Amino acid sequence: MELPKEYAMVHIYAPTKAREPIVIKGNTEGLCVLVNAILSAIGFGDGTAEIFDGKAELHEVVVKLVETHDELAPLPYKDLQDEPK
Repeated sequence: MELPKEYAMVHIYAPTKAREPIVIKGNTEGLCVLVNAILSAIGFGDGTAEIFDGKAELHEVVVKLVETHDELAPLPYKDLQDEPK
């Protein structure tokens, strides 16, 4: 599906092995929405962005400010992964 270019489009590629970079690709609108979510997190503790990925699927990106290394874990969706299917 092709989206109009004014839609905020960002795709975040997770690494598949150690020391591989995380890659973020996006159009100008998408990267601006992501930057605004990051700035909101810095100023207010959290921020969100609604973006379309490479498959034209809408996602919410949640950005949270943390102060300690322990606050980075566990993954916010870990509980969903641990549920029986």
